[in-house]
This record gives sequence, C-alpha cells and structure tokens, in this order.
Amino acid sequence: MANLIISRVCNIDCDYCFAREALRPSPNSSENYVAPDTFETWLDFLDRSNIDEIRLLGGEPTHHPQFGLLLERSLERGKKILLFSHGGFSEEILGLLESLPDERLRVMVNISARSSRGNRLQKRRRITLKRLGSRVILGYTIAHTDLHLESLLKLIDRFSLCRVIRLGLAQPVWEGSNTYLHPKQYPIIGRKIIEFGKMAKDMDIKIEFDCGFVPCMFSSQDREWLEQAFPNLGWHCNPVLDLNIDGRSFHCFPLAQKSFVYFQDGQKADQIRAQMTESLRLYRIAGIYPECSHCSLKAKGNCPGGCMSLTLCRYRETDLAIRCSV
Repeated sequence: MANLIISRVCNIDCDYCFAREALRPSPNSSENYVAPDTFETWLDFLDRSNIDEIRLLGGEPTHHPQFGLLLERSLERGKKILLFSHGGFSEEILGLLESLPDERLRVMVNISARSSRGNRLQKRRRITLKRLGSRVILGYTIAHTDLHLESLLKLIDRFSLCRVIRLGLAQPVWEGSNTYLHPKQYPIIGRKIIEFGKMAKDMDIKIEFDCGFVPCMFSSQDREWLEQAFPNLGWHCNPVLDLNIDGRSFHCFPLAQKSFVYFQDGQKADQIRAQMTESLRLYRIAGIYPECSHCSLKAKGNCPGGCMSLTLCRYRETDLAIRCSV
C-alpha cells in the first residue's frame, strides 16, 4: 500500500484536516501539483514494490490540471485506482470517472468533509453518488463526540453504493492546530460505533476501521460482538507511505513533519517502511494511554497502542521527543 499525493490544493477547509501541515499550497501554482514525469517514477516505484493499486490523494486530487493524463498512465500500467475525495466533482471530472471500467475504479468519498459553500458541495456530491453508484465507498472522519452516522446507511441504499463504510478518527498534527479527539473521549465514540454497527449489520453493510482505533474503546462484551460482526476491522498504526510532491515519503499525514525520508529512485516500499518502523520503534513501547505499556492486548500484538501522532504528543515536551526525520 502507498498513497500518491498529486495535489496540494483543496477547495474545502475541514477543521480536523491533518494534511494541512504537509500540503501548504505554494504561491507558485506549478509546485502545487505533481509533474507527470515524477508521477511516472512513482509508478515505477509501485511496480518494483509489487503494488497493483494506485491510491490518489490530495488536497483534492481531482484539482490536478492533468488529472486525466495521470489516470491514463495509471491504467496503461494495469493498475486499479482508489481515489480519495470529497466527491464534489465537476461535470468534466465526473464524466471522466464514469468512462473508466467498473473493475478498475473505486472512489472513497469522505462524507464528513465540509465546505463554507455547503449547499453546492452537497449537490455535486449527490450527483456523484447517483452516477458512480457501487463504485463509491463512503468514508467518515470522526472528529467530535456529537456523532450521527445513520444518514450514511440511507445514502448507501438510496444510491446503491458499495456496502462498506470506512470510519476514521481525527488525529493531531504535530503543532496541534487541528480539531481531533482526545483519547479520553474514545469510549464515548466506542459506544456510538456499537449502536451504529448493529444497524449496519442488520442492513448487511460492512464497517472497516482506518488507523488509530484501539480495542479498549469498547467494553470486552462489545469488542467481542464487533470482531465477530466485522472480522476484518483491524487495529493498526503503521507506515502507509505517502509520496509527496516535495520529494518526501512520510509515515502518514499526522506524522508528516516528524517521520519521513526523501524518495530515491530504486527504492522499494518495504525498505522505506522498515526505516520508518525502526525510527519509531522505541515509541511503540508506549501508546496513547499510560496503561498501554503494560496492556496484555498490546503485548500480544493485538493492538499497536493507538495513533503514533497521539503517542508522540505525550512526549512532545520531554527529552524523549522525536527531533528529526529518519
């Protein structure tokens, strides 16, 4: 798995955005989008690493002025495409996506993304859901305890979307300038996810977790039900690898300023992941809670201890604070 960040530009401003530090737009517009030649080197990297799926991120990736060309080159390499977006596509972009074979495209639409021009975004997003249908996977980033997810189930039925919902937890950027959940709030979210999960299960809709979820968000009884209902949930925090326009490859967006390497031709994904894993190895002993260091689930490898960005925040003002990239 690797994410290709092709655009720094985004036309919405989510309060929880953890990409803002890594993707500050440049006054020079040409620096805000990956060059086609650089994109080719990324495709070579995916080939060397035996990765057959291209995951396109931003910013908003469809703002790239040569987005169609990047799709074409991806398809020529025989890749499947997973596009991460707010879903408010222009008619031109939507037509382009509609033209791709069903089996080659999935679009992860972040329903929690908000815009100051909300009505326009919502209108364009509804059109996207209607026309792309089963190729759309709904995603939702949880950033507040006032959580109401029932509308996602209705959207799936109304527009015949893929019967999967990907849930994520908002995590802090290093400077802590975004909105995110404190770990003390996780049990509140856990109870609401159980309620939502039971509704989803009744409708034969699958729930998946993005990085950062921890088993102790749930009671032991609820966790047992959850893992039986959705066996492939996943409790993980590991280097995804985000290839950025500025030449860096970083662990993930929340750690973009603290765990990265400069991309070099000839590298493979496993080599970069190994470097990043080793650089953060000592922090893996800890976790987002003081109790993580002696947790049996963590000791058995059944939990990574939550998001590394939260763990690092615990040590930000100490002598153990991470000082540089790998």
